[in-house]
Amino acid sequence: MKKLKIPIMTSPENRIFTEDKSHLRILTGLRGWAALWVLIFHVYEASQHSLVAFPIGQWNINLTPFFSLGWSGVQIFFVLSGFLLSLPFAQWQAGTREKPNLERYLFRRAARVFPAYYVQLAILLGGAYLLGQASPIANVESFLRHLFMLFVPPPVGIDPINTVWWTLPIEFMFYLALPFLAGLINPRRWLLLLVLMLTSMWLWRAGTIIYTGPGNFLMSSQLPGSMDSFGMGMLGAMLHVNKNSVSAWLSRHHNLTAMAGLAILLLCLCWMQYKWMDYWNHSLIFYTWTTVYSFAVMLVAIAGMNGNRLIGWLFGNSAIVFCRRCKL
Repeated sequence: MKKLKIPIMTSPENRIFTEDKSHLRILTGLRGWAALWVLIFHVYEASQHSLVAFPIGQWNINLTPFFSLGWSGVQIFFVLSGFLLSLPFAQWQAGTREKPNLERYLFRRAARVFPAYYVQLAILLGGAYLLGQASPIANVESFLRHLFMLFVPPPVGIDPINTVWWTLPIEFMFYLALPFLAGLINPRRWLLLLVLMLTSMWLWRAGTIIYTGPGNFLMSSQLPGSMDSFGMGMLGAMLHVNKNSVSAWLSRHHNLTAMAGLAILLLCLCWMQYKWMDYWNHSLIFYTWTTVYSFAVMLVAIAGMNGNRLIGWLFGNSAIVFCRRCKL
């Protein structure tokens, strides 16, 4: 996702809301880290899940959890999408700007996703043709589904020829849903937002297991089942926009917020490493892990946006930001 340009109101009746670009750099760095981590995970998968250890003297530091859990970078993307795209809606709800133009919003979202996707699709199809290989898309029906990015469970959808595309329709469905949820990005309705996103996730995931059986990764991850991650981003946007009132404590204690976020992230990764066999079943980890993990990402993002030095050093450094700008 590119940075969202937020028009500033000049009307004297409205308080001007300005965003420090150095703080947005933190979010760019977080996305760069997420992209790099997902890439590391795919490399690890290609290595047939071998042990990754780093020797220090007589000790061998096991880094396998770091490599094997890189897929969780996707959840970071979901949280940050919810955060960034909700900012103008949160400002509107706070009375610091006019209501976002929905036609422009939807046009920019479509223009952000489809052209780049079609270029990738053309490269894969053209490459197969030039190399004399069979087309990865077998028939017209499959082509049409790829054309409309229908990478959802059958019978409606199809598995993409590039497996990393599975997140695209989930992201795009959130783009479509956000304007309908914008009224909840409000300090007076945050509890309703929290209840809605958690209920959506719980019911969808429970229904997936009941009707399709455990282990249905793609079905469980569709927008209703991932709404807790996007919702945490929406909640984070509301807290950030209202940081001088509702979340003043978080702004003042950004060091504590940063440490809490990083600690919870580490605990979540340890939990997943030792309980991953239970994840796709009716279990505590299946219904709570993404929520707790996304909450931690939100805390880290808020601390960074409030100028925390540790988060700035970790995720605002040039190397991590460069990873994102290279579209890793």
